[in-house]
Amino acid sequence: MQSELSTKIGIKGINLGGKLGREDAQKVQSETSSYVSRELIRKQKELIKILNEEFSEVGQFRIIISIDDLDRSWLSSSDIRYDFINALLEAFRELLDVKSGKILISIRTDILMGIYNKTLRQDEKDQSLIYSVSWNKADIRKIIDMRINHLVKNKYQGSRVITMKDIFNFYIDGVQADEYILDRTMLRPRDAISFVNYCLKECDGHVEINQDIVLMAEEKFFSSRKRALVSEWVTIYKNVSEYIDSLSMLTKQEFSLKSINEEDKNTVLTYILDRVSSGDGNELHSKIVMNFDELMKVWFIVGVIGIKRTETLIIYSSYDKPDLDITDINRTFIIHPLFNRR
Repeated sequence: MQSELSTKIGIKGINLGGKLGREDAQKVQSETSSYVSRELIRKQKELIKILNEEFSEVGQFRIIISIDDLDRSWLSSSDIRYDFINALLEAFRELLDVKSGKILISIRTDILMGIYNKTLRQDEKDQSLIYSVSWNKADIRKIIDMRINHLVKNKYQGSRVITMKDIFNFYIDGVQADEYILDRTMLRPRDAISFVNYCLKECDGHVEINQDIVLMAEEKFFSSRKRALVSEWVTIYKNVSEYIDSLSMLTKQEFSLKSINEEDKNTVLTYILDRVSSGDGNELHSKIVMNFDELMKVWFIVGVIGIKRTETLIIYSSYDKPDLDITDINRTFIIHPLFNRR
């Protein structure tokens, strides 16, 4: 593929992992898209034919395809990335007829939402083929316990089973430390592992973990998590960093639309307007900064606020409920503990 594109475009020695000028990048993207449509789809059909003819009697085998970071690198500035992933999903449908294989595609919710927003793909047609993956506190705690035990056995050759609760056996602001940590993740294994790693780094192997260490680790984890969140959503919301920062303009962690007066709403929106140029022709941004309801929807979609149903049930954005509808607007919301910087 690389040599064919080099010949076609006239750029010698294309390196897809390197940096290209804007004009060259556009040429590469255009020709790559054409290549995918022309060559790879043809080869895919040939492969499907071979699989059906040669392996129809073979027992099922499983192929797991995990997709991540397709919105970065040389495709980061173009919506063509969504065309590529959309083509992959179409190819997946073709492969459903292959009885000898099963293909699983892993894809982040924000990327999938980008496909539906940027292409004509209808999400209803994919519903029967999608399984939403999520974790609860028990799942995350089990993962952390396993990693802690692996660390202890490797470093100290110990036989005792150590749990997260054993290490974080103290209170922070009246909350058990292990619960405090889990509350500040978005219930994803990577988040919890990262937070615990920051705690262990702060110890530096010399002192016991205490409240101050967890609070210092939280500051570093917050910065890391915010950068990751911006990276995930910036392709859909160009000014998502400012939208997240504007959350600090609210005076209370728990709020409803009715509880925020017009002056406070204007303060939040003005904060964004003062930091983002209005001359970039971004219609979505204009819609958000002109309507506080729309900004709340963004906060919910990216996961920095949730709907408070009861004292113990907070509903955050997920694949099954990715955004707010008109019936949600007047509900009570709460800022995610990690982003509650009061």
